[in-house]
Amino acid sequence: MRREAKRRNILRVIASSPPRLIFIIGNVLRLVNTPQKMISQPQLLPSKIQAANFFHLYWDVAWYGIAYGSTLSFLAVFAARLNAAGWQIGLLSAGPALVNALVTLPAGLWLENRSLGRAVVETAIWQRLGFFLMIPLPLLLPDSLKVWSVLALTLLMALPGTALAIGFNALLAATVPPEARGRVVGRRNSLLAAAIMLAFVLSGWILDWLTFEWGYAAVFTLGAVGAGMSTFHLAQIRVPPLPQFQMRPMQDRAQPGRGVGSAGDVPQRMSVTMRLWLRWRPGQGNWMSGIESRYWWVMLAFLLFHFTQLLPAALFPVFWVREVHLTDGQIGWVNALFYLTMLAVSPLLEPLTRWLGSYRLVVAGSILLASYPLITALSYGLVLLLVTSVVGGTVWAILSGALVNRLLELTPDDKRPSHLALYNLALNMATLSGTMLGPFLADWVGLRTALFIIAALRIGSGLAMARWG
Repeated sequence: MRREAKRRNILRVIASSPPRLIFIIGNVLRLVNTPQKMISQPQLLPSKIQAANFFHLYWDVAWYGIAYGSTLSFLAVFAARLNAAGWQIGLLSAGPALVNALVTLPAGLWLENRSLGRAVVETAIWQRLGFFLMIPLPLLLPDSLKVWSVLALTLLMALPGTALAIGFNALLAATVPPEARGRVVGRRNSLLAAAIMLAFVLSGWILDWLTFEWGYAAVFTLGAVGAGMSTFHLAQIRVPPLPQFQMRPMQDRAQPGRGVGSAGDVPQRMSVTMRLWLRWRPGQGNWMSGIESRYWWVMLAFLLFHFTQLLPAALFPVFWVREVHLTDGQIGWVNALFYLTMLAVSPLLEPLTRWLGSYRLVVAGSILLASYPLITALSYGLVLLLVTSVVGGTVWAILSGALVNRLLELTPDDKRPSHLALYNLALNMATLSGTMLGPFLADWVGLRTALFIIAALRIGSGLAMARWG
């Protein structure tokens, strides 16, 4: 009876209260009785701070493009000129992929318990310290130790680089509102391509002008300056309180923290799953049980594609240096033309997707990607390699975006983390096996014959994508 009397008194007080108070009490009761946890959303930043963030995001990616187009893109060429074994050059890509596979989930857990802005800056500092440590290598160490030193530094840089790649995507999502993301990411991608092209040409000119040791010391210095200035601009970005990790890919091509690369291997470092793993825990039951059998065939097609895509990754620098005898300046032009073509053709992705759809673009692009190793194998001079760059850049500009779109089309929205975790497993398996088996194939049958075989395998993977993808 007393409880009923108290309830009537409370209702009487509420009924006599002003409407505004009734509204507030009702919302409080609704929140208290809701079983779901409240999710804090990031506060919007003032427009002046937001504009400053955009400024620093643009300069961050421009300077990172300088670092990528100099140090990271010429490491494989540096190793090839030191007569490194093919498997050692392959390890420049396979090593970071292995580190990524092992530390992605621990890195995500580490980031969840730290201030996002500070964590991104700290991991950037540790990862980019490796750029500065590479500067004296060409001058101080004997040739027998230079390749091993580069390999060791590349693996060490991949540890903080994995956390940097995850954290930066979250930072980008937290600091750029949804309505501005297309504009900001589009400008970042354009600045990245332009800076990479500039660094390619400038690095090649430096290497042709100076001696081998001083040339690479200068190029590594250029990369260190770019990495340092990029980190400086990252440190100036103001992150709103309590940012939530972004649950969808941002399509930002910079992906800071990734390893070496060049035009020839067109690395597909879609770190979609690294971001999505932050919401997935392997302890929550058997995560593979919810994956349909159809998706396993899809993953087989993607595995075959990435395997044949990365199979010649270590062979192109060796081919340019030892078969065609290109100078470093000419290699810079080959790479620069590839990225210039990508920049020019990329705007066609959206209209082509509306016209043909992601599936047709992926199938056609996967088959046409065979043209890069095929034309390369037929090349005996610079001219045909420049044609190869134009063809490869055109295909990859469309295919790289279509692959992401097709993958997300095939992934259930309500089970995206576990499905993309399986894709991440397939990608890392393809990276590790492809980059390491390519050199052994070349040692067995010869460089040119290996490229012809890889071209045929790429056509086969395109047919597999048509059947299952």
